[in-house]
Amino acid sequence: MKQSWKINSGRVLYVSLLGLSLIFLVACGLSGQGAASAQGTPTPLPTPVVPDKPVYVVEQGTVVKTLEFTGRVSPVLEQELFFKTDGFVGDVYFARGDQLGSGDLLAELEIGDLQNRLAQQQLALETAELSLSKAKQTIADQQLEAEINLEKLQLQLEQDQAEPDIARVTSAQVNLQAAERELADAQKAYDIAWEPARDWELQIRDPSCLPGQGGPVPCSGVPMKDRLENERAATEIRLARAQDSLQIARAEYSDTFASRDAGDITGQIVEKDIELAEHRIDQLKRGVDPLLALDVERAQLEIADTQRRIDEARLVAPFDGQLLSVSVHPGDGATAFKTVAVLADPDELEITAELGSEELGEMSVGQQAIIRLRNRPEEDLVGEVRSLPYPFGGGTVETSDEDTAVRVAFADRSVDLELGELATVIIILEEKEGVLWLPPAAIRTFQGRNFVVVQEDDGSQRRADVRLGIESDDRVEILEGLAEGQIVIGE
Repeated sequence: MKQSWKINSGRVLYVSLLGLSLIFLVACGLSGQGAASAQGTPTPLPTPVVPDKPVYVVEQGTVVKTLEFTGRVSPVLEQELFFKTDGFVGDVYFARGDQLGSGDLLAELEIGDLQNRLAQQQLALETAELSLSKAKQTIADQQLEAEINLEKLQLQLEQDQAEPDIARVTSAQVNLQAAERELADAQKAYDIAWEPARDWELQIRDPSCLPGQGGPVPCSGVPMKDRLENERAATEIRLARAQDSLQIARAEYSDTFASRDAGDITGQIVEKDIELAEHRIDQLKRGVDPLLALDVERAQLEIADTQRRIDEARLVAPFDGQLLSVSVHPGDGATAFKTVAVLADPDELEITAELGSEELGEMSVGQQAIIRLRNRPEEDLVGEVRSLPYPFGGGTVETSDEDTAVRVAFADRSVDLELGELATVIIILEEKEGVLWLPPAAIRTFQGRNFVVVQEDDGSQRRADVRLGIESDDRVEILEGLAEGQIVIGE
């Protein structure tokens, strides 16, 4: 109500001023008319035309918020190539526009000294590997011999530890017992023959002449003396032989067990030999001298370092593609990590553009896009936001931190495109149907407040605050403050 009063007051003031101006002009006209009658009729001046202010009607329809930017057709796979070490360019094998296969050598620095060093290191590696291989073979042969020797010693020990000949022991024992019995018998016979009580027999010529046994017939036969002497001599001989036989039997019996003891000593010696053989096998199982393996490893590391330096002095195509640019020639100085060539795959293209953070903040991976090529503006192509730079990304597509471009992929990859041509990309950020809208020119802003001037049916005008929704270049959504069909006066 207050706003309406302000507008009507201004209108009254405007009408009053207009009336005073008309009175002044009429007075001037009357006085001028008298002068004109005296001096003549002047030429009338043209009346200025007051332009009409635009009028807009609040309508209901669809409001689409879009983001439009210009991009360039670029390869999806593109990589800058550079040397990883300083030096002078030796050879360049390809030129701009050439097709390269993955692994092709594009260019290399002067590396003759590195190649000579690599050849010497490879020879040293071969020598170290031969020494190591020979040592391993020697160890294997010695281990086999030691294992065979161990088996022989174990068999010998088993043989030495076997039981002695039982028959031999039994025979020696039986002979000893027989000799002991014979000695006992011989000793008994000897004792009987040499009994002192029999000495009287030495005086008797015949047993029949013994006292109390004789008769009238005179004694005859061998004298008793001779018989006793013969008996005593026989018992002496028998006793001596029995003693000798016993000594022999005892010696044989002892010899049987003496050989058994000697076998035990021999077995102990064999056991010690077995321990030495097992220790030797354990030594051989430890392998070759570790220094030989270290020599091989050292040679391998030296080769790897030299090969790395050679690789750093070479440009190798990381994938199949077309060489977009080459900026070095033989003899030029090259700086490490400075781009000297660009390789791209021209078979798969996309739109790339550099945008500000405000525009990137409204975008997301996967948004649909309309692509209009500058040389074919009448044809709309369909695309999709493939990736955004960090930190605006968030999709599944991996991008490096150095990639600051927005990448829009074509839905139809069979479209005929030219590398480098310009294109307009339109992305629908938001779309609403059946909403109230006005052109942006109908909206006025003062101190951060949005309002419009509404013309009422009686011709009066009033200011109305409005709350806006999504905006596009030609439509602004009206959320609150107006109704469909209302007339708004523009500026």
